[in-house]
Amino acid sequence: MRLNYNMPALIINMIQNQALDRQSGDLNRISSGCKINSAADNPTGLVQSENINIQVKSLETVTRNVQDGVSMLQSAEGGLNEITSMVQRIRQLTVQAGDGSNNPGDKQLIQGEIDEMLNGINETAQNTEFNGFKLLGQNQTISMTIGTNAGDNVNIPQIDLSNGANSVISDLYKIKTGGGKDILSGGNDSALNAIDSTLDKILSLRSKYGAFENRFTSSYDNMQELNEKMTDANSSIRDSDMAEEIMNYSKESIVIQASTAMIAQANKLPQDVLQIIQNFRK
Repeated sequence: MRLNYNMPALIINMIQNQALDRQSGDLNRISSGCKINSAADNPTGLVQSENINIQVKSLETVTRNVQDGVSMLQSAEGGLNEITSMVQRIRQLTVQAGDGSNNPGDKQLIQGEIDEMLNGINETAQNTEFNGFKLLGQNQTISMTIGTNAGDNVNIPQIDLSNGANSVISDLYKIKTGGGKDILSGGNDSALNAIDSTLDKILSLRSKYGAFENRFTSSYDNMQELNEKMTDANSSIRDSDMAEEIMNYSKESIVIQASTAMIAQANKLPQDVLQIIQNFRK
């Protein structure tokens, strides 16, 4: 007589443990929503997913940069629009002052309005700001990152239009009373030359800002589209197929329940044999 291991029960127990391991993985993927929860799940897929995720996060940051850039350009454009209107009004007044029928009192009134317009231009230039940057009150360059790679920068010029020593339109402020080119000194032609030169500079700057704004808007749209595609690609690599995982979980549950019943049956067989032997001895 020999004693042997209950091999059927051991085999069924091994099958049950394997099913429990698979079911645990299915439950983990269902609860997390991800089919890659550790490097062991899919080493290659993890690397691909993390690289894509880095690009997605970078695109989101750059998108915010571009939005800030557009807002800044719009702020500058608003200030330039007001300054343009005031310079045009100054030109109109200067031409009006050239009417020979104006008496000294009329010219004094015209010059007074010109002085107020110039004060308004200076105040607008000084007060046109974005996050602390004086967009029209200093000569500098703002570097804006609009891409995810090194060197993807755009330099946005700032131009000083205020009544200061570094102003690029300093000649315009000379048509103010006592400036040497005011209409009271009989300098209509000099005043008009200064005004026209100023308008050329302002319109050129507005054109540059408009081009930058169009470029930023186009970049924003492209990055939004790229971000969506990258997110979809990352989802296909990392996200779980919930229907498939639930189906697998249910399948493993059936295997576990069946193996439990089979283990009970396999354990009963030796007991039956033992019972036969006991009866035989009697």
